[in-house]
Amino acid sequence: MDLGLTDKVALVTGGSSGIGLAIAARLAAEGCKVAIAGRQKAKLDKAVADVPGARGFAADVSDAAQVARLIDEVIAAFDRIDIVVSNAGTHLPGRLEDVETGALARHLDTKVLGPWELAKRVAPHMRKQGGGRFIVIIGQAGKVPQANGIASTISNAAQHAFVKSLSDDLARDNILVNAVCPSRIKSPLTHALGTLHNEVYLGRSLEQQETRWGAEVPLGRWGTPDDIANAVAFLASERARFIVGANIDVDGGHQRMIF
Repeated sequence: MDLGLTDKVALVTGGSSGIGLAIAARLAAEGCKVAIAGRQKAKLDKAVADVPGARGFAADVSDAAQVARLIDEVIAAFDRIDIVVSNAGTHLPGRLEDVETGALARHLDTKVLGPWELAKRVAPHMRKQGGGRFIVIIGQAGKVPQANGIASTISNAAQHAFVKSLSDDLARDNILVNAVCPSRIKSPLTHALGTLHNEVYLGRSLEQQETRWGAEVPLGRWGTPDDIANAVAFLASERARFIVGANIDVDGGHQRMIF
């Protein structure tokens, strides 16, 4: 199926590894001109080498000045931005007594103020060119509050509210705002979390823990970053032109909410 993405310009933040890199690669395969943003130059250079035709842009989305520069640099390089994928893949574990207020503030800078600044900077350009797509990757804690992930629950829930409000604000300009919500996806982020996924470590290996996690998914397995990339490519495409303000779970049926 032709998704109508040939020659569209896509900016993927947090695009140098894991889910972000898979999204960048999928959009490039669909014909997009891809700008990959990341904080670490070595990882960014490798990502650009792995994605044909992609260009790398060093930026930390928690810094408003760097976000402004990022948008300006991508516009200068490609003349436009048609698609933004906000994918700041961070998770801040811990209960209330474990999380310092400063750590929460930095987390919110990345997960909430980063997408906010991206939208503020890119919306005028998309408005001028007649539309665009703004897609936010939001972790499961935003829908399933967790005592041992209270900071991520706060930030991810705020992202959901942001996506819905922003979609109302920009839809009349044909700027379609949506979210993709991963759960039980194998990635560098989930690997680094080890046994923190609401599990008690009882001497089992990570592989043994993951076997139990997979059993909790109706499909019986974990997903891959490519599964998220497929959903993003669809939402970015002309085939999704009447989808706005939605959040699409890509989780093998794991999350239990009915709406």
